[in-house]
Amino acid sequence: MLRNIRRNFTKYKSNREGATAIEFAILAIPFMTILFSIIELAIVFFISSTLTHAMNEAARDVRTGEFQAKCGGAEQFKKAVCNNMATLGDCANLRIDVVTSDTGRFVPGLLEPTPGMIDPDTGKPYPTPQVNPDVYDQSGARDVVVARAQYYHQLSLPGKWTRLSNQPSNKRVLTAATAFRNEPFPDTGCAS
Repeated sequence: MLRNIRRNFTKYKSNREGATAIEFAILAIPFMTILFSIIELAIVFFISSTLTHAMNEAARDVRTGEFQAKCGGAEQFKKAVCNNMATLGDCANLRIDVVTSDTGRFVPGLLEPTPGMIDPDTGKPYPTPQVNPDVYDQSGARDVVVARAQYYHQLSLPGKWTRLSNQPSNKRVLTAATAFRNEPFPDTGCAS
């Protein structure tokens, strides 16, 4: 009896059939988590890069005076950024700020944090900012302008797995900003 048990145990111990399937079953969940996290990160980088390009293209029209010549405002600027994103994201999740400096100089604090954004140092939300959503200050020739677009991207995987979310509800805020001095263009006649 004991000999039979020993022989069967030795037989099963040396049998390697199905070992690959068992090893894959053990490693499948961590492997898939890492694989889909890499895909999620690639999507975030792609949308961030597209947002930066879209913001720079729309800001160029402000810098050269073409946007002011059309007497555009916040909605038109937001639409220009959204069109430059080539329908990659939902425009309802896009927020823009285009502000000018009162002093004519680049000064710190021209743009305040967005409501609800988390301070990485303290882990607490920033205080309510001075700049309201979708702000567009009409700028003139040689004005100092800071333009910022923020896109609220809904993540697919739980933030506990990827650590990509920086907002409640498993969202990631992607930001693109540019600062410039407008070129000397003729007065557009649009009210400031």
